[in-house]
Amino acid sequence: MGLLTYLGIYTGDEDASDQDLLVVERKTFKSLCSGLVQQYGCLSNPSWTIASFIKKGHVARVQFVCPHCKQSRVWASCRVLSGHYLANQKLVHAVTCAGMLPCQYMNFALFAGVGVVKQKYISSVYLNQFYQQVVADVAEESMKAAVERVKESLTMLQVERIVGISTLSRQQHRVAQTREVACTKIVLPQVIARGLNITEVAHDYQATIKLYVRQLGMVNSYDTWHGTKNVAKQLRHICAGTVRTRDRTWFTELSDKARCTKVHLYWCMRNCGGNPDRLHAMIMNISKHFQCRDTYWVESFNHQLLTYLPKRIHFHTKTFEMRMNLAVMDWNENCQRMATSHHEYTDVRRPDHHSTYNVLVKKTYRFVNNIWSMYVLRNITSQQILQDEDDDDMVLPDDAAMYDGDYVDSEDDDYVCSEDGGDDEEEDN
Repeated sequence: MGLLTYLGIYTGDEDASDQDLLVVERKTFKSLCSGLVQQYGCLSNPSWTIASFIKKGHVARVQFVCPHCKQSRVWASCRVLSGHYLANQKLVHAVTCAGMLPCQYMNFALFAGVGVVKQKYISSVYLNQFYQQVVADVAEESMKAAVERVKESLTMLQVERIVGISTLSRQQHRVAQTREVACTKIVLPQVIARGLNITEVAHDYQATIKLYVRQLGMVNSYDTWHGTKNVAKQLRHICAGTVRTRDRTWFTELSDKARCTKVHLYWCMRNCGGNPDRLHAMIMNISKHFQCRDTYWVESFNHQLLTYLPKRIHFHTKTFEMRMNLAVMDWNENCQRMATSHHEYTDVRRPDHHSTYNVLVKKTYRFVNNIWSMYVLRNITSQQILQDEDDDDMVLPDDAAMYDGDYVDSEDDDYVCSEDGGDDEEEDN
C-alpha cells in the first residue's frame, strides 16, 4: 500500500468511518518522516512493518519491525515531560483553561475518537507540584499588573480589574451568613498591602462589614441591587390580592406600578449625587441607601465566573482555587475591550424601545500560553536537577520508546493493534 493511498477525497471506505484520531507533535512528525526516507537496519529489506499500535490517551506509540532481521524501533507521536506525554498534559491544561468540566471533555474526546485520558490522570496533572503553583503565580502577576494600571490611571473607577481575591471553603468557615465578612477581612488588607489607597467599600447589606469598614476609616456603601431588590416584593402586597380584600389591602390602580417604582428607585440613587437630603426628597423609603455604588462590573465578573466554576458542581478546594485564578486572569486580560462597531436592536416585547450594544474586539488568552510555558520550564528544570544529582538511579521501563531518550508513561491505554490487524482491548491502568 502506497504512502499516498489515503490522500484525497473520502469515498466511504468500510473502515474509514470509525477511524480513531490522534495528536501528533510537529517535531516527532518530522522525525517519523525522516525515518521513512533514511536507511536503517537490514540493507536487503529497507521497509518496515507495524508490529503494534498503542494509544496512550491522545498519543500513539507505534513499534516498527524489520521483517527480515527482526530489528525493531519505537516511535511515539509526542515527547515525554516528567514521565507523562506532553500532548496529554497540554490538552488537560487547554481544557481546564477553556472552563470545560472533566465529564464534558471526556464526552467530546470519546465522540470525536481522538482518545481520552481518565479522571485519575486529570487529577494527577492538577495535583502536580508545579501546575497549581504556576497558575497561582501567573494569577498573582496578573493582579500586580492590574494594580500598576490602577495606579497609573487618574481615578480607580476607570480601571475595572481584579486586584485581590479571597476564597473560604465550608471546612474553613462553616457559617454561610458570616463567610462574606471573613473574606472581606482577608481581602481588604491584601489589597491595601499592594499599595492602593482604599477610600470606599461597597458590599451587600452586612452590618458587621459596615462596622469593620468604618473602623478602618473608610466610607461604607451598599450596592444598588440590594438596596432595591425587595421593593417590588413589598409592593405586591398592595398591588395584588384576593377579590374580598380589594380596595382594602390592595388596589387595582397600583397593579402595574411595582416594576416602575423599582426602576425609579434605581434612577434616584444614580442621580442623587450622594446627597441624602436630595434622595430623601425624591424618595423616602430607602434613605439608608443614599451612599450607594453600582456594582455592575462585580456582577459581570460573577457571571463570567460561572464559566470556570458552575454552581451546580462541587469542586475540591485546590481545584476551586485554581479555577478561580483562571477566571481572574481571563477577566483582567479581556475586561474593558475596545469596541469595533455599534449595533442597534429592538426587543419584540418592546418595539418602541431601541437599544445599542457594542461589538467588542476578539478576546485574547495570553495567560494560557504563559501558564503552559512556565509549567514546562519548571518541569524541565526539575528533571535536570534530578539527573544531575544521580543519573545512575534512573531506571527506564522495559518498553522504553527510544525517541530522544523519552520513555512510555502510565496513561490509560485505549487499545493495541497487533500485527495481524486485530484490535485487542487493554485493561485500564
